Amino acid sequence: MLGFASVFKIKPEFKEKYKKDHDNIWPEMRKLIKDIGIENYSIFFKNDGTLFSYYESNLDKKIVEKNLEKASQTKTYKKWQEAMDRYFIKKNDSKTGPEVIDLEEVFHIY
Repeated sequence: MLGFASVFKIKPEFKEKYKKDHDNIWPEMRKLIKDIGIENYSIFFKNDGTLFSYYESNLDKKIVEKNLEKASQTKTYKKWQEAMDRYFIKKNDSKTGPEVIDLEEVFHIY
């Protein structure tokens, strides 16, 4: 099982709305996430608006990345990112979705 982590930011005052949207994630978005090969997906909040995202997959990293790229072209994914876009803090507003920084794993105990 491989772990994937990233960080991005939302406007801190929208924490509860962002959480509520994710508590009520659309069934088609939930299915898309599973279809990509993502399991055990969590997002954590820090008071400055930083979000830490972590998920696992049994698939090879390149396959997960390829699946994510294909999923990002779907109507469901695009619609979800458009709905979430109002929450994100980012430097480039011309792109829909968060400005994600992928994190490199440097330590793990199995």
